[in-house]
Amino acid sequence: MRLIESIAPFYILLLLLEVLYTRFKKQDYYFYEDSLADLSLGVLSRIFDGVILLGLVFVYNELYKISWGETFLSKIFLSTSSPLYWILLFIILDFLFYWAHRYSHEIKVLWASHVVHHSSEEFNLSVALRQSFVRNIGIGLFYLPLALLGFPVESYLIIDALNRTYQFWVHTRTIKKLNKWFEFIFVTPSHHRVHHAMNPEYIDRNYGGVFIFWDRIFGTFCEEKQEPRYGLVSQLKTYDPVTAELHVFRDLFGDLWKTKYKWQGIRSFFSYPSVRPDDLQSILDRGVRDPKIWLNHNRWDIDRKSRLPQYRHKAGTPLDRIYLLISFLIPTVITLYFLKRMHLYSLGEIVSVFYLLVFSFVSMGRLLEGERNWFRFEIPKYISWLVLLSYFFL
Repeated sequence: MRLIESIAPFYILLLLLEVLYTRFKKQDYYFYEDSLADLSLGVLSRIFDGVILLGLVFVYNELYKISWGETFLSKIFLSTSSPLYWILLFIILDFLFYWAHRYSHEIKVLWASHVVHHSSEEFNLSVALRQSFVRNIGIGLFYLPLALLGFPVESYLIIDALNRTYQFWVHTRTIKKLNKWFEFIFVTPSHHRVHHAMNPEYIDRNYGGVFIFWDRIFGTFCEEKQEPRYGLVSQLKTYDPVTAELHVFRDLFGDLWKTKYKWQGIRSFFSYPSVRPDDLQSILDRGVRDPKIWLNHNRWDIDRKSRLPQYRHKAGTPLDRIYLLISFLIPTVITLYFLKRMHLYSLGEIVSVFYLLVFSFVSMGRLLEGERNWFRFEIPKYISWLVLLSYFFL
């Protein structure tokens, strides 16, 4: 966690460099409103990640106490001072990530906690920061076998941070294909563009985090051939972070409430994302994995010559955009200030700060969408922040 925070400025620097480069090249790879939405989700995910990580570390340490792995590792002469120890852990963790990532696309309740990363219709470095609030629950559970193998939590967190760091740079369209040997072994931007694409032939492909050979071994590899189109099959069409985070959970519980077949509703939580109870499922839902059904029912209505997303709502004038940037920066800075001093505050005070941050980003999302009745959100937001800051500092 601390390693991620320490290199966060490097992420931002690379992002700014990519923005400048694409502007210089006149490449339409960044959309201001979408990038602000990405960053707001990134801030929220880092906050909730930290809270969830505390629970994950507790479970990990309890499993580590009963593991036989430490003795096994020492018997084969592996210790933290051995390069082979770190190489082995890096490979095993990436193998576990492959399956965690794959099941996050193939099991609906896990997809619900991962979908936010795929709901942007852009593909750039800001999308790499667009993560779920509960990412560590879905992915972290798959890493628990590392504890049973005898890898201490400190080693796991270091390698996990390195794995995440590698995955950041592959979210770009500015780098085309690399050398064949590199493309054969490692995940590259070309591979990951395929993974984020909604083209029928690209769906459910290229799950690897660092190594692409997992996809080659398990039959999920696909090479980038035609121009990818990014986003979801049914586009989100909102900049609201709460909707982006929870819309699949909403659909899951909505189906369970509406269906006559409650058992099917429960089973759909653990089925492929397109599966719904029989009385609610349409032929389009069944056809998500079948491009022929898609094409026959006009689901695939993409202009392949166009790179413009279907949803690009401009917030307004340059002054509007400056205001939106300030609306993002102020609550973010205040929240980071409180995070650094979290140990000084009660649970209720911490929850109040987090709630206001979420509310601020929801309000910003409405403004990004051109909400005319802005005062319904903005005035309560500022009053709430003033009350909270007065409570803490006056």
